[in-house]
Amino acid sequence: MVRGHDPDTEKEGGDTKKAPDTDPNTGGDTAWSRCYRVTAVCVVLLCVLLLTAVTVLWIRFNNLTTENNQLQTSYNNLTIERDQLQTSYNTLTIEGDQLQTSNNTLTIERDQLQTSYNTLTIERDQLQTSYNNLTKERDQLQTSYNSLTIERDQLQTSYNTLTIERDQLQTSYNTLTIERDQLQTSYNTLTIERDQLQTSYNTLTIERDQLQTSYNTLTIERDQLQTSNNTLTIERDQLQTSYNTLTIERDQLQTSYNTLTIERDQLQTSYNTLTIERDQLQTSYNTLTIERDQLQTSNNTLTIERDQLQTSYNTLTIERDQLQTSYNTLTIERDQLQTSYNTLTIERDQLQTSYNTLTIERDQLQTSYNTLTIERDQLQTSNNTLTIERDQLQTSYNTLTIERDQLQTSYNNLTIERDQLQTSYNNLTKERDQLQRERDGYRSTLHLCYKGRCFNFDSSVYCISNEKKNWEESRQDCRDKGADLVIIKSKEEQEFIGKQLGSSRAWIGLSDGAAEGDWKWVDGTSLTTKFWATGEPNNVGEEDCAEIFSSNGNFWNDQKCYNNEHWICERRVSQ
Repeated sequence: MVRGHDPDTEKEGGDTKKAPDTDPNTGGDTAWSRCYRVTAVCVVLLCVLLLTAVTVLWIRFNNLTTENNQLQTSYNNLTIERDQLQTSYNTLTIEGDQLQTSNNTLTIERDQLQTSYNTLTIERDQLQTSYNNLTKERDQLQTSYNSLTIERDQLQTSYNTLTIERDQLQTSYNTLTIERDQLQTSYNTLTIERDQLQTSYNTLTIERDQLQTSYNTLTIERDQLQTSNNTLTIERDQLQTSYNTLTIERDQLQTSYNTLTIERDQLQTSYNTLTIERDQLQTSYNTLTIERDQLQTSNNTLTIERDQLQTSYNTLTIERDQLQTSYNTLTIERDQLQTSYNTLTIERDQLQTSYNTLTIERDQLQTSYNTLTIERDQLQTSNNTLTIERDQLQTSYNTLTIERDQLQTSYNNLTIERDQLQTSYNNLTKERDQLQRERDGYRSTLHLCYKGRCFNFDSSVYCISNEKKNWEESRQDCRDKGADLVIIKSKEEQEFIGKQLGSSRAWIGLSDGAAEGDWKWVDGTSLTTKFWATGEPNNVGEEDCAEIFSSNGNFWNDQKCYNNEHWICERRVSQ
């Protein structure tokens, strides 16, 4: 601000100051205050300038960063494109070499097939000549063969008559022999089975005793585990309460400490950040400028390389297509020659087969001619021999009949003894399996007792939970442990469960959620034996699930399924 001239403000040496508005004794304090204000304004202006400079540098830094990222992206894209073209170029080079090799191979195969075709034509003609000669020779032998066949048939008729009689006796003899052997085998088998059943009977007796011992041991272990589980549950709940209290106190102190630390650090950081950011932004600006120029150079180089590779790729594609055309032409020519070759091969093989067949027929006719002469003499001798054999077989047949009857008697006795042992074996097996199922059932129900109280009744294990859940969650907990919510089907079971439950309430496996008023157990069976309290079920407020409680007796009540209650799981020991 421009002020008017005031003689009162002039001082020696040409300095001018405003005349003090206050008492001369306090004039120094006013000058110092004004000086402080001017200094403060300067500092504020410097801060504004520094903040403006930092903002401008930050904007320029962001612009350079964006440009740098765009160039980096272009560089990366060109690098990928160059690598893809290089890969395609290499692939086409390999394909070209493979096609050239296939082309040469097909040319060689075509020449070999042409040579084979000519050779087969010559062989076919030679076989045709041999075939005709053999046909004539076969016809001559066939005439001689027919004459001998007539003579042989006459002798064969006499021989067959005796053979039939001998075969009938032989069949009877063989049948008796087989029956005797079968009875002997059955006798031996029954003896072995009897011994095995005796051994199995003894083994099952030992196993039954061992299972009974294991069953008793598991019952004791289960009771001990139940006691330990209850004790540990109480101790765990006490420790959990103490732990939760200490955790809350620690978290409150930690929160206060963290708040003070954060406030201190924020004040210190704000003081130092502006100067550091300015220097960093200036450095980053210079670095980004250099990187942008380098990326621009690399981008141009890669563009040139990509264009060169594209040209080479196109050239190789044309060469590959030309080789592919030549390859296809040679393939067609080779296939045509292969077809002709195969046709001639089949024709040659057919002629060779016919030739071989005729040769075999000729040899067979010659052999048959010689054989018929020998057979005629042998049949005469056999006719006499068969008469003697028939008489001997009749004697053997009578002897085997007696032996078979004796073995049949022994077989029947052993069958009776085996059946008695089998009955004893089956009874012991059932007893062993029942004990085995009970033992396995008790083992598998031990984990039901975790977080609950367990007890037995009529081949079932029950568990009353320590926690509370709604009906669906309670059932899912039971099913996760291989059990289900309890099903009560008798007055004895109802009274026993009520005694174990005491004054608590607990979910049971009964609901009418599917159809109102149609109460069903969780196993799908309908409710028959009922223990409802007076006036229940009354379905007040959509009460679709059943609970058991004790009030001057043990009764059921319908309840809202989303309420949290204790629950009772049941598992059959034999499951």
